[in-house]
Amino acid sequence: MSHVDDCKRFIQCLSEHFDGELDAELEVEFMLHIEHCEKAQALVHTFERTIILHKQTGRTTLPPGIHERLRAALKACQESHE
Repeated sequence: MSHVDDCKRFIQCLSEHFDGELDAELEVEFMLHIEHCEKAQALVHTFERTIILHKQTGRTTLPPGIHERLRAALKACQESHE
């Protein structure tokens, strides 16, 4: 599988990873991809920081605009690999 294919698959698995819903085999592939891809590392870091900051606010929903910005970041990352 090419790096581009790995990136596309990584992006598709991102939400499931953070929700703890990836099966063991996909989780291993996901983590291996992060080790070798700077874009994937940056995307995971962005999601982690967003989650941490969101939890610190004590809110139960995302502030306005956050969801759209995350989706835009995902879309931009995915398009950069097409």
